[in-house]
Amino acid sequence: MKARFILFIFLLSALTTSFAQTNNGKTDYLAKNYATWDGEGFANIKRVFTPEVLKNQLFLIGEGHGIKYSYDIQFNLVAYLQKTAGIRYLLVELGYIDGLMLNNYLQTGDESKYEAVFAGYAGTYYYNKSVHEFYRKLYALNRSLPAEKSIMILPVDIEFGHRKAIKYLQQNIFTGDNANTPVGVAINKIDAEKGVGKDIANEIIKLYPAYKADSALYKKALGKLYFDATFLLRNTYERLSIALKGNSDTRRDSVMLENFNIYKQRYKLQNQKLMGLFGGFHIKQTDQPKDLRFAALLKRSAAVKGLCSALMVYNGGYAMSPKPNRDTIKTGNIYRQAENLSDYCIQSVSDGDLLEAYHKTAKGVLFNLSAKGNPFKGDKSFLMGKDQYANINEMYQLLILINDSPATEPFMGGMDKP
Repeated sequence: MKARFILFIFLLSALTTSFAQTNNGKTDYLAKNYATWDGEGFANIKRVFTPEVLKNQLFLIGEGHGIKYSYDIQFNLVAYLQKTAGIRYLLVELGYIDGLMLNNYLQTGDESKYEAVFAGYAGTYYYNKSVHEFYRKLYALNRSLPAEKSIMILPVDIEFGHRKAIKYLQQNIFTGDNANTPVGVAINKIDAEKGVGKDIANEIIKLYPAYKADSALYKKALGKLYFDATFLLRNTYERLSIALKGNSDTRRDSVMLENFNIYKQRYKLQNQKLMGLFGGFHIKQTDQPKDLRFAALLKRSAAVKGLCSALMVYNGGYAMSPKPNRDTIKTGNIYRQAENLSDYCIQSVSDGDLLEAYHKTAKGVLFNLSAKGNPFKGDKSFLMGKDQYANINEMYQLLILINDSPATEPFMGGMDKP
C-alpha cells in the first residue's frame, strides 16, 4: 500500500512539473511574440506581423460586436496593413447595398446617402458611433493616398437589408425601359416599405430564377448596371431563401465564399493583398458540417494564397446591447450598457489565465501564435468549449486581447446605465 502511495505521489509530482514546464514554455513564448496597442497606434508590431505572417494574401480580423475598442483597433490595423502590405480591398460583413453606399461615400465624402441607409439599422449592433467613425477615418485615409492605392469596400454577406435592396433596384436600375422587362414589371409591383415579408420573399424566390434564366436579355438591357442588379437580386434571393428555409448555418457563409469568388474575377484579386472585418465566428478556419464558417471555406477551397485569421477576446469592459424592437431615433435611452459576457470574453476560452499578465499592459495586446518554436501547435489553448474538436493552429494565427473597453454608443439615441 505504501509503495502504491509513493508511486501516486511521484506520478502526481511528475504531472505537475510537466504542466508547469508546459505553461512556462507558453508564458515565455507569449512574452517574446506580442505587441501592444494604446488606442492610437502599435508598439513592437513587427513581433506579430512578421515577414512570415505578411506573406499571407488575406488577413481576417474577427471581433465581438458592440465593443468600442474593437472598431478602433480595426482601423489602426487597416492603416498599418495598407502601409505595410499594400492592401486595397476590404471584405466586410455587409450586404451589397451597403457596399454601394459606402463606396460612394469613400469616393465623394457625401455622407447623406450613407447615413440614410445607416439609419435603417437602428436597433442593431451595427448602428453605432464607432462604426460611423471607422468609415470617416477610412475616408480620410483614402484622401491621403494616391487614387491607385485607395481602399475599396467589398461586401460579401447576404442582403439583410432586403427591403432597401429592392427599393434601390426599383429606383436606380429597373426604371425607364428597364421597368418594362418581365423582372422590372414584377419587382416594381413589390411594396418594399410596407409589404408583408413572406409575400416579398415568395415573390423574390420566383423572380430571381427567371432573371437568371434570361441573363442575356438583362445583360443587354441593363448594360453597366447588370453587375449591380445581379448581385443585389442574388443576395436578396439568398437572404429570403434562408429566411424561408431556416438554413443559415449551412448557407450564409457559403454565399460569402461565392460572392468573394465573383469579386476575385471581376477585380482580378488573384495576387492582391486583402483584408476582412467580420464577427469572430466567420474568421475561424475550421468548421463543422452544420456550422460552416467563411474562413474555413476559403481555406478548404484554396481561394486565397495564404490566410491569416486574428480573433479578438475581451477582458472586462462593456458591450452595447441593442433592443431591436424599440425606436432608437425617437425615444433615446433604449440601449443598456451590458457587461461583456459574450462568447469571446476571457472566461470563455481555455487557458485564459495565460493572458492575465497582459490585463493591465495596454488597451490592446496582439499575440502571434504561429511564430517559430510556438508551443501551441496541436494545442487547445484559447479555444472556446464548443471549438475543442480542433486545435488552436487550425483555427487562427493571431490573438488580440482587448482590455476594459467601453461599449460603443448607438449612432442616435442614448444608453441606459449598466
